[in-house]
Amino acid sequence: MSEAVLAPPRHATPHWLSHPTTLLCLVGVLIPNVISVAALVFGIGVPPRPAMIVAYATVVIAARTLPLAVVIALYLAVVAYDAVATVALLFNLSPGDIGIALHLVSELDLMKSPFYLALIAAMVGLTGLNLWLIVRWRAQLARGHAAVAMAAALVFAGGDFVANTSAHYHFGTLYSAGKPMESAAESSGFRRAALDAGSRHVVLVMVEALGRFADPRHRALLEDALATSPVLKRYRIETGSTTYYGSTTAAEMRELCGTRKPYQDLLDAKNFVCLPELMRARGYRTVGMHNFTSKFFDRWAWYPKLGFDESLFVENLPAGGKRCGGPFRGPCDTEMVPFIQSTLEKAKAPTFFYWMTLATHVPVAPAEGTPRLGCEQNGGRIGQREVCHMTEMWIDLLERLAGMAAAMPDMELLIVGDHAPPLWQRAGRNLFEPGKVPWLRLVPRGSAG
Repeated sequence: MSEAVLAPPRHATPHWLSHPTTLLCLVGVLIPNVISVAALVFGIGVPPRPAMIVAYATVVIAARTLPLAVVIALYLAVVAYDAVATVALLFNLSPGDIGIALHLVSELDLMKSPFYLALIAAMVGLTGLNLWLIVRWRAQLARGHAAVAMAAALVFAGGDFVANTSAHYHFGTLYSAGKPMESAAESSGFRRAALDAGSRHVVLVMVEALGRFADPRHRALLEDALATSPVLKRYRIETGSTTYYGSTTAAEMRELCGTRKPYQDLLDAKNFVCLPELMRARGYRTVGMHNFTSKFFDRWAWYPKLGFDESLFVENLPAGGKRCGGPFRGPCDTEMVPFIQSTLEKAKAPTFFYWMTLATHVPVAPAEGTPRLGCEQNGGRIGQREVCHMTEMWIDLLERLAGMAAAMPDMELLIVGDHAPPLWQRAGRNLFEPGKVPWLRLVPRGSAG
């Protein structure tokens, strides 16, 4: 028998692509969702996305008859929406908020997050592979059984919903409709005390990603950092929690203006009764600070509308000093506390100072806090490495704030989280109470509680 007879056909289909229905399920169901499957295997939490699973299958089934250009456009549109909607749910945002922030990607130091780089590379690679398969094996896809592929997609979508549904994903911006308004400033009595503070300085610190620990022992680590002997001589420490919806900007509107309306309403000249404006009307100098760029979510435009006489961002903060954070890098939070203290000590009028911190923005840079919890040994006293590093940074911050409070004349001070950390690791998210953030308030002894 000749070699020509023994040789396989020149364009033979590989064995794993030989069955059209198998190929249809592979291209329409498995490959578009391989990252989600891998996340489940490795304990990484992603929001449930059953609609996207069905959408991928629908596009691939339609690829058998639609013009190729239309198929590619539809597939890329589903990929884009899938990425935006997943990230939005993970970070408690609406999809529109992601679009607003996209033009600021250049401000992020993505090299500080290998995980994000790997995730982006995987998404691009899988999208390219699947589009190539759709184009290359379109004829085989046309012979596959669409009903079988769609059934597989529905089963996969049901499994995704069961495996990934979590209460932690129920506190995004869109979930707040019809829910009663809560804020730490109101429930703690801080807002009322601030308006009656007379000539005392008033300080509100919102701590990035400070969620309420589920374990009281973990909560005690933070409370003990603030409850130093010098502080207890001059202040009572009161603690509690409040419900959050949305991301950081929603938290700022919650605590400063007592509303769940978006900050964009300020830009549209809608009226709010915001604490900085009320304090300014009482003769206070009002200062708002965030140690990141003023361009992030247009804070340069709406901070003044809150009633701040002065808005401080990384562009106009003192140069030099240590920088902290992962992709969101700026002056270290611990270095901002002496700056606040110096500002208050030099103030010629009572001052309302609001500060939105930065360094614990997820993903955090590891080992930037004082090593005290043994984080490198299986997450140390917290039990999860990333949260352990965050806790060390929160403790450092609270200790600095305690030092400032002890050194200053009696002030009104409220410390509150904006939202729970939007962690990818399930084990990390489960350390926090869903939808809750803690607050800690220093009440000058002798004043009303």
